[in-house]
Amino acid sequence: MGGLLVLVLAAGLTLWLRDTSPPPPHASTPPSGEELPLIDLARLQADRPAPRVRRRDLFEFGAPPTPPPTPRPVAPPTPETLGPSSPTAPPSPRLPPLSLRYIGSLENARGLRVAVLLTDRNEVLTGQAGEVLANRYRIARIGFESVDLEEVGTGQVRRLPLRGN
Repeated sequence: MGGLLVLVLAAGLTLWLRDTSPPPPHASTPPSGEELPLIDLARLQADRPAPRVRRRDLFEFGAPPTPPPTPRPVAPPTPETLGPSSPTAPPSPRLPPLSLRYIGSLENARGLRVAVLLTDRNEVLTGQAGEVLANRYRIARIGFESVDLEEVGTGQVRRLPLRGN
């Protein structure tokens, strides 16, 4: 009996504290003063025009589009055409020489060979053929007594012989 009394009191308190303000407007209700437009459902019953079907021949071609005009090649300016007052481009800076020593190579059971090089700062660089070392040299070929390094910027190949200590 006591539980029923608590339940009735809780329900009465809930109804008394409940907000009596009007519910928020829904998306379907129009803003104040405007009417909703009516949907003409009679259009669904009306006759529709028949779709126009085209016949298309896959082997009938039209005239090809005209290509855009070809731009004429412009010759690069020469010192004679530029004149003495025009600025010249600054020479590209040369990278400092990176002195490398080839100290050997390793080969695993599958035949993959890795070259081991040492920089002038005693940093050890390793790589397989085709990899880039120090962002400057690509390993072109790894031999038994030398390694061929291709400079990335110029494409020049430099051969480093095997050196001990």
